Amino acid sequence: MPVPLMEAALWTALLGWGGTALVVLDVLVRLGFAGRVILRRTPVPDTLAWIVVLVLVPFASTVLYLLIGENRLGSRRAAKYERLNKDIDEPALAHLREQRVTVEESAEHYRHLTVLASSVTAMPPLKGNALELIRDSEEFIARLCEDIARSQRSCHLVFYIWEPDEQGTRVGEALIAASKRGVACRVLVDSVGSRALLRSDLAERMRAAGVPVVEALPASPLRALFARVDLRNHRKIAVIDSVIAYCGSQNITQENFAKRLGTRVGPWIDATVRVRGPTVQALQATFLHDWAMDSEEQVLNVRDFLPRPSLEGPATVHLVPSGPGPRPDAIHHALLAMLFQAREEILLTTPYFVPDEATKAGLINAALRGVQVTIVVPARSDSALVSAAAKSHFTDLLEAGVTIYRHQRGLLHAKLMIVDRQFGVIGSANFDMRSFWLNFEATLFIYEPSFSAQLRNLQLHYISQSKAVDKQAWLARSLSKRFVDNCAQLLGPLL
Repeated sequence: MPVPLMEAALWTALLGWGGTALVVLDVLVRLGFAGRVILRRTPVPDTLAWIVVLVLVPFASTVLYLLIGENRLGSRRAAKYERLNKDIDEPALAHLREQRVTVEESAEHYRHLTVLASSVTAMPPLKGNALELIRDSEEFIARLCEDIARSQRSCHLVFYIWEPDEQGTRVGEALIAASKRGVACRVLVDSVGSRALLRSDLAERMRAAGVPVVEALPASPLRALFARVDLRNHRKIAVIDSVIAYCGSQNITQENFAKRLGTRVGPWIDATVRVRGPTVQALQATFLHDWAMDSEEQVLNVRDFLPRPSLEGPATVHLVPSGPGPRPDAIHHALLAMLFQAREEILLTTPYFVPDEATKAGLINAALRGVQVTIVVPARSDSALVSAAAKSHFTDLLEAGVTIYRHQRGLLHAKLMIVDRQFGVIGSANFDMRSFWLNFEATLFIYEPSFSAQLRNLQLHYISQSKAVDKQAWLARSLSKRFVDNCAQLLGPLL
């Protein structure tokens, strides 16, 4: 007997004939949603995952699908997003081209990467950048506060998590002081990730001092009827005076803030890059786009926020902002290109490793053709489900020759990748499907060997604090552990 009919018969026996109509309606709705999933153009694993959930989980699966089943920004927000591309992104690109800092003809060995990233973002790589790698939370907060204290015109910050703790208050006080001396400060924080700040006295004091604190992608039960509520602004960007910027994985919080959340994963370990040069203005345009989406302020002329850029260093940098919109798969395409470009080495560090089949195949393909592929993940995660889903992929990777390390000194939250010791990646995007297609992310692709060497050395430092996954021991794991991990993998597309 088909599952829906068996289910209807079971609920009828339990509830009596009075509940039959409700059960039949639920079955019909779930089958209707399953048909909609099949008709949509989504990856096969996503389609199969939703069909499994809709067929096997009564009642709750319909609510779940309405909440997170489709990448709905909402019709008004989607229309505004398109308009802002013309009002902000296109003028910013024209300004950078006029200043002759765009790289239209890249070096032969990475030209195809820049062509692809340019086609999915409309922003070409930018030359003349000076980069500084910041390896821990304390240094990041200190440097950011110093730059805010020296600011003269503007301080623009967008962060997924901003806690009203000691470090969050430190940055907030720096912005209050800057605002009092006439600096235009704007703060955009995610509705879910920064809920504590939005409800805090610190936010009230910042607003009272002239620092607007705006909620990005407001989440509420009412909005869930019109837009997907788990689409989050996951970016971590700060732009000071349009001449200095920060981009990476570091939130505005203490490194041990997870203790407040009741987790025991140790300190969060992050990496951020401080940028001077033309890429700062690309990050400024990304902030202004996000700001205009959720604030009431009208950005009349984006060029007012973009002074003439100066060449500060040797690095060519390609900003890839990604998220729901015209090209939600921008970061996915760019990462795939790097995986298939590799000839000698891929070194990947990520806190959440839930790849889709294409990126997993890219890693396996690289390993099978002789590339030394190394993946570094935290030994303990703040999400048991995501951790289990990640472990379900280990067997295939290990059998292909991939080396996997599990970091032992805390929650390794940095998101880094180095290919052939030449190309570096740093930003906010995890190596998972949520970052690939759902969240708004900001990732820097860096074409500069000396900085890539710094990123590689940092990852080697993480490896020195890690334990390698033994292939034979992993293959000998108990049936129950493998079953749990493989069940979690089924929900990978939904995580």
